[in-house]
Amino acid sequence: MNAQNVDKIKYTACYKTLEKINIDGYFDESAWLKTEWIDDFEDICGGKVFNFKTQVKMLWNDIFLYFAIKFEEPHICANIIENEQQIYLDNAFELFIDPDGDARNYYEFEINAAGATWDLQMNKPYSEGGNFNSNWNINNMEKAIFLSGTLNNSTDIDSFWTIELAIPFSAFDEYSNGTHPCNGTKWKLNLLRVQWNFEIIDGKYVKKTDEKGKLLKSDFWVWSPQKQVNMHIPERWGIVEFKN
Repeated sequence: MNAQNVDKIKYTACYKTLEKINIDGYFDESAWLKTEWIDDFEDICGGKVFNFKTQVKMLWNDIFLYFAIKFEEPHICANIIENEQQIYLDNAFELFIDPDGDARNYYEFEINAAGATWDLQMNKPYSEGGNFNSNWNINNMEKAIFLSGTLNNSTDIDSFWTIELAIPFSAFDEYSNGTHPCNGTKWKLNLLRVQWNFEIIDGKYVKKTDEKGKLLKSDFWVWSPQKQVNMHIPERWGIVEFKN
């Protein structure tokens, strides 16, 4: 998968596959093996690259948009186990999609290492008075998590965790006018890794605080930098072009 900059906005091609993709978190199908990772993630404001690799691949067919996500992580942890919660309060992956690229009417999806998810619609960015709709759900999505390590075990050092997703294009019908991608279709999209700073206290992962006891903010690592700490600027998301 080739990636390049287009007018300083990230760009990647997403290639069509005819191979059946097993959603198991392993990425061992030949289609995945032939697909390159897109650009490494960097700080949401741009420039800074972090120590732990964050890698994503994408594929598509007539029904699904596929994601293979790999987070290098020495301490895999997650506290939220129920869906439709604020998943970003854990280390998490977030996906933002604007099918028609109008910077309005877009989608957000979040998932953590426990497999808990939150999916929602936005009518417009928060800065413009936007509201989210948490009643929207990605029906018939397939997901899998693989842990090279152990969840919430502070006594060992983990390697990485993966997420594999098959998201049906039908989930986006409301904001794509029911039009599914074909060769040459371009969508606006961005990818985010939420990474909290933890310390181990009495064998448990505890979020770090400053000298005044205030919780330290999480790091935000993204595919297409936003130039400020705000993912809800769709104009600065990357471009994904669907290709046969």
